[in-house]
Amino acid sequence: MSQETPQDPITEEHPGIEAAYERTQSGENVGMRALAGLFLLEHEFRRVPGQSHLARLVVNRLNRFAPYDCAVFWTCSPRGKVYDVTISGIVKSKDTKPILDWGRGLGKWLNKTGYGNTQLTPVMVDMEKTMSNWPGNLPKSGLYVPLRAQDGTLRGGLVLLRGVAWAQPVRIMLEQLAEAAAYTVDALDAGVHGRRAARGGIGKYLTGIAAVVLLALSFFIPVPVNVDVPAQLAVSNSQANVPRGPAQIDILMPPQGAMALKPGSRLKTNYQNTQYELEVEHITPWLASLFADRQLRARFIAAPDGLAPPALSTITIENASMPLPLYLLRGPIAMMRKTLGLE
Repeated sequence: MSQETPQDPITEEHPGIEAAYERTQSGENVGMRALAGLFLLEHEFRRVPGQSHLARLVVNRLNRFAPYDCAVFWTCSPRGKVYDVTISGIVKSKDTKPILDWGRGLGKWLNKTGYGNTQLTPVMVDMEKTMSNWPGNLPKSGLYVPLRAQDGTLRGGLVLLRGVAWAQPVRIMLEQLAEAAAYTVDALDAGVHGRRAARGGIGKYLTGIAAVVLLALSFFIPVPVNVDVPAQLAVSNSQANVPRGPAQIDILMPPQGAMALKPGSRLKTNYQNTQYELEVEHITPWLASLFADRQLRARFIAAPDGLAPPALSTITIENASMPLPLYLLRGPIAMMRKTLGLE
């Protein structure tokens, strides 16, 4: 008697199972697209040339996996001072200044709150007095995600406004994206990449060293000086009527004129059609009297009677020179003395 091999039971078709697979696959595709969008954005963050490009990426690309009605993005200093505000669909101009000012106020408010990843509600907005100018066409609910670096430093913020609540997975992805954006802001400020990347690393130090070397070398570039400068005898009011002194006198001269002088420099002055020639013997250091009159002692090498003139108003510096940096400082020092009333 032959024994038949048992047949496997025929699987019954269940349309409900096929539909469940389709729904699951559709959900996975949505999640994978969102995750891919997140990775692509983080990749592009590392290649942006400036903060304005970073802002446009944030407010224009997030809508691909996190739909919203309006996006507001700002950067700030570590102390919370708002630097720049970008709003989706808004081009900076005189006409859009009110809405940009509103976005700046939104950033100031949320920077001060210390909130983390927080869903905004109409009640929170209405309780904040600085937000009374909230645009009527925008929902008062949304998601606020601060841009915090790994050390917790605040570098900006992102607000996505919409009436529908935010799912937890999207909030987590946006928080990771905000951390990547904060890192990019720090990198741009430090010149690690972007338009200032050439100044990063060793190039930054070489630029500084080159600047110091050029400054040092500029002190060896002499600038000829042959000018008339104010001068007066260094005597007090009580000594104004003393007899004329010997061939060696003390003179006061403004620093911007005396910078070219050193022992051995030649001077000329004219008093009542009489020509006097002097030679500098000693002068106070220019750095010690940067904004005060400099005192110098000069010896007459050519005078009609070997005596000093009774008064001085100007004196001519001849055949002198001064380093280029000191020559360039003459104008600023004169302006500073005038501002301080030292002239």
